[in-house]
Amino acid sequence: MMEQLSAMDASFLYIESPSMLQHVLGVMLFDAAGSEGRFSADRFRASLLERLHLMPAFSRRLVEVPLHLDHPYWVHDPDVDIDRHLHTTTCPAPGDLEALGRLVGDLGSEQLPRDRPLWELWLVDGLASGQVALVAKMHHSTIYGSAGADMMAHLLDLTPDGREVEAAPGTEVEEHPSGIGLLARAGLNTARRPVLMAQTVVNGVRRVGQLGGLVATSVTSKAPVTLPFSAPRSLLNGPLTPARQAAFTSVDFADIKRVKDAFGTKVNDVVLAAVTDALRSYFLKRDALPSKALIASCPMNLGAGAVEGTNKLTAMMVPLPVLTADPVERLRAVAAATQNAKGFTDALGPEAVGEIAALMPALIIKTGSRLYDGLGLSRLHPPLQSLVVSNMPGPPIPLYCAGARVDAVFPLGPLLPGAGLNITVLSNMGSLDVGMLCCPDLVPEVWEIADAFPAAVATLLELAPS
Repeated sequence: MMEQLSAMDASFLYIESPSMLQHVLGVMLFDAAGSEGRFSADRFRASLLERLHLMPAFSRRLVEVPLHLDHPYWVHDPDVDIDRHLHTTTCPAPGDLEALGRLVGDLGSEQLPRDRPLWELWLVDGLASGQVALVAKMHHSTIYGSAGADMMAHLLDLTPDGREVEAAPGTEVEEHPSGIGLLARAGLNTARRPVLMAQTVVNGVRRVGQLGGLVATSVTSKAPVTLPFSAPRSLLNGPLTPARQAAFTSVDFADIKRVKDAFGTKVNDVVLAAVTDALRSYFLKRDALPSKALIASCPMNLGAGAVEGTNKLTAMMVPLPVLTADPVERLRAVAAATQNAKGFTDALGPEAVGEIAALMPALIIKTGSRLYDGLGLSRLHPPLQSLVVSNMPGPPIPLYCAGARVDAVFPLGPLLPGAGLNITVLSNMGSLDVGMLCCPDLVPEVWEIADAFPAAVATLLELAPS
């Protein structure tokens, strides 16, 4: 069935450029050496092939509306050539995580071809640990948020022996939509836009009172909320280049929860406090502390999106007090900031961004994005945010893929305009796996930040009251 992308999903396509890549990456480490010979590239390929029908994002491709007069559509592709999407490669010497991070960055520095479903997978051998890595690359328009965890559940098993998978049901082959038909649909959608605008205005009026009060107080010295474009310029910010690099680390999730319980905060507060500590160390080493708190954009999942495999998202803007020296004070400041940020997001309306995006004609968004990127307009205003920090749920039990145990799952989100670092964490079998993606031309030595994250958690654990 042909499905139209939501305005939010389509925007990830519109803003993409060689330097503004809009795919998500993920790295899984498999215990191939301990699989007793069960795991192989051929077995993985066969497993993927028999489960392709369970993962809609793997078999849908884009159809653009002529002249970009409306948002594109997804159509089912019944003949996915898996060998155009699944590849094998070897990690360069010495085969450690840093070498893998460089390889992942290289794989993530090129756009996905749009003449086929928007995904690619690489099986990477040559790791010194004897593990095999799976690097997944999928466009942000086709899957993100908790939908990625759902897809992972279809790909993985509860035992090394695998499971029976029902055969794909018969589906009717869709006819390729004609240009005239797509233009007719675009005309109908354009006619509905005034109605959507009226609904958006009505919803906005309901929120004006509460939101107005929050905005008014935000300009005071003790602002309880953080507005967009209020981030300071820092080493993390500037025009992006196509270069990418990844870094990984893990901490014991039980330690995160002990800190959370000891100080009466939330898991996400502890994560943000550890990020703040790691970034403070990075800046201090370079004598480059920013003039005020950094601003982290923290995506929030609002539930299932209009198209299967996607979610509706919004984001909280959370100050990260890198100027505060005391780790406990930083944690308490972050906890208060996240509570205030959530209140502001609720007052604004969690779906307000999506509602506004739906009012904008596709051609205007696409043209405006290209002009903004091409003219380097990000230099003319403060950064929208300093970085992105995401927190995703993961599997609480051991899982297997093609006979091998999954040892780690590192998610890597895309970079946003003017922000050269994205940090995404995922809880996984009692561990918190942390993936960092950066533009190394803005954030060199990203492994310093990755290595400082576990140390920050350990410091908070030492300072926690018993």
